[in-house]
Amino acid sequence: MAYDVMFAPTGNGEFRIATAAGLRAFLWEATIPAERIDEALDALRHDTEHEIPDVMLTLERMSKLGL
Repeated sequence: MAYDVMFAPTGNGEFRIATAAGLRAFLWEATIPAERIDEALDALRHDTEHEIPDVMLTLERMSKLGL
């Protein structure tokens, strides 16, 4: 299973991530708390889409993530 990740409202960074471990690592690099990452991964086991609301990224973090 692969995961597509997109940040909104800009939507200018979309990534395809091949594994749950890769998704976990990417979200961790985006400074998303571990419990929210676990919640997202659990939700994606049952549904094809999940949103993590209220994610704020600094310009530096966006650059590191390739956004």
